[in-house]
Parts: sequence; C-alpha cells; structure tokens
Amino acid sequence: MAAHIQSLISKSPDPTFDILCYEKELYYLFTFERMNEPHYLVGGPMLLSSIYQTAEMKTLSFSSTMNGRDLNLLVDNLPVVSLNSFSACLRIMLLLMRNSTLSYEEICSYKLSDLTDSFRNALIIDLFDHQEEYRAHTPYSHEIALLTCIKEGDLTMLESLYRTLPDIKYGNMSNHSNPVRQLFYGCISNTTLATRYAIEGGLDEETAFTLSDLYIKRMEACRTLYELHAVNEKMAMDFTRHVSEAKALIHPKYSAAIRKCIESITGNRQEKVSLVALAKEVNLTPHYLSFLFQKETGQTIRSFVEETRINKAKELLIYSQLSYSDISQSLFFSSQSYFISVFKRRVGLTPKKYRDLHSKSNR
Repeated sequence: MAAHIQSLISKSPDPTFDILCYEKELYYLFTFERMNEPHYLVGGPMLLSSIYQTAEMKTLSFSSTMNGRDLNLLVDNLPVVSLNSFSACLRIMLLLMRNSTLSYEEICSYKLSDLTDSFRNALIIDLFDHQEEYRAHTPYSHEIALLTCIKEGDLTMLESLYRTLPDIKYGNMSNHSNPVRQLFYGCISNTTLATRYAIEGGLDEETAFTLSDLYIKRMEACRTLYELHAVNEKMAMDFTRHVSEAKALIHPKYSAAIRKCIESITGNRQEKVSLVALAKEVNLTPHYLSFLFQKETGQTIRSFVEETRINKAKELLIYSQLSYSDISQSLFFSSQSYFISVFKRRVGLTPKKYRDLHSKSNR
C-alpha cells in the first residue's frame, strides 16, 4: 500500500494539494512543514459506494498489489464517504497541519486531477445530488468565530454567539442514519479543534488533552440530541474559561524573567519547582528573583506555587478519579494531610466536599 501511495504522489500534477478521484475511490493529499522539513499527508483510500463483490474489488487501483484475503479485509474496513464527510475531514486536517483550510465551496468546485482516463467527477455529481443537504451546514465563518473565542479566552463573546447564532450543523460524517450518532461524530471534531485552539491560546497541553478526553467520554454517554448539544456547548465554555484563566496569569507588564517563571511554574507537571532552579532558568540570583517576583506580582514565589498547585488539584478533583493521596503526591505536597490542610485554607472546602459539590453539578 505504501508503494501505491507513493505512486499517487508522483503522478499528481500538484502534490502540494490535490484531490484524486478514481471510479470508486477518493483521496486527498497535501504538503505541510514540520521543523522546516516538507512532509506529505495522504488521506485515503475512501470509497464512494460500498463494494461487496470480489470482481468489483479487483477494479480498485491498488488491488494488483494485494492478495485476495488482504484486499477483502482492507475493503471491508474502508470508509464510505459522502462529499460532506470527505470535505469535513479534509478541512479539519488542513486546519490541524497547515493552520489554514478551505471552504466547502472551494473543495466542491476543485478541478479533479486527471490521473487516468478512468477518473470521473464523482465529487461534483455527489454535490449536485445533495446540494440542499450541504447548504444546511454551519457556515465556516460561524465555526471560526466560536473557535476564536476559545483561543482568546473570551467567555462573554462565546456566550453571546451561542445565544445569537443558529445551532451548529456538522453534516453527514458517517453512514449511520441515527442523528445522535451523526452529531456525536461532529462533536468529536469540534472538541479536537477546540483543543487545538485552546493550546494556541495559552492553555498547557496536559490540561487541554485531559479536558478533551473527559468531554469525549461524556459525549459517548449521551443518548439524546439535547444532551449532546448541551455537553458540546459546555465543552467550548470550559475550554474558553481555562484559556482565560491561563491568560490572566501572564500579565502584559511583567518582565520577561517573571513571565518565564510563571510559565515554568504553571506548566511544570513532572518535578517539584524550586527557587534555585527558577533563578538558574532566568539567569538571576535566588534572592533577587524572590524580590522581583513579589514586587511585580504582589505575592511570593512560594505562595504562587502553592496557588498553582491548588488550582491543578481542583482540576484533578473534578476531571479525574485519582485518590486524594495520588493527587497529593503528584503535586508534590509533603503529605496527604498537609495537602488537605492547604486546600481547605485556600478554597474553604475539603477536597472531598469540593469533589462531591462539582460531581453533582456535572451530572
């Protein structure tokens, strides 16, 4: 199969971006850069219609490179796509890998590459047959407006958009006729994009991916469209709130050394934060760093580290099933009893009461 993919790339007149359509199969390919090195991303093969007969399988462009058993196994697991689901997948991958994407109209009007005489304009035919369905898809500008709110941590604007914009429509993203399943796949795509935009907005990756996993599990448990819409909206709100809180920690008037310290403290999940290590990282003496940190932030480094640990503890109490002992150890408290004491002093509740309170509100 690798040789077949390489052949597609070599035959494409424009491998920087191309949509390839044989009689029954569909691919997209484009280039992207990582570490200043060009890479190819190829999506496919995807089928335009289900294939059941062995003779029909042998008409596929890659069939000659496989034995009968492997070919049957592969075809049984290939997705059958509509233009809508194909376009949604392509747009997401472009956004993730290139930080830019195409509109549905640009994808639908793309001139298919004429790699062989057997190429057919199946994409355009599908658009013509289902044009009313595609018009119902949420406009790209609306999606970007919502995602931008997440990236900027603008909770007020996000709430306003949810009140004024129509409900998000994701289109057909699978062969399931069940509308709940269709919406579930759309919500997963939305969560993936929200995670990316939140990280770009300043949320640390571990928190972002933890939130993503949490909400996808909650979406899996939903049984009605109402539940899915509610969880999907709460997911976006939660990401936005976390980004807002992350931005609030980085004051624009802080010096470069203090901003670096704050980033190190809030992003450190692997080892205990020490004044000596922070001072070494910003090329200052421990004494002067302590003085400068308190002067600019209004609190000591020790107090800020403690506050950061408690904020992380809140997230773990809400979004995980870790025991109080595990949370205490993971956040480098000297003992579970000391963790409980600090938490109660900072929050006004014990960890147990805090977890119980938020588990009820999230049901």
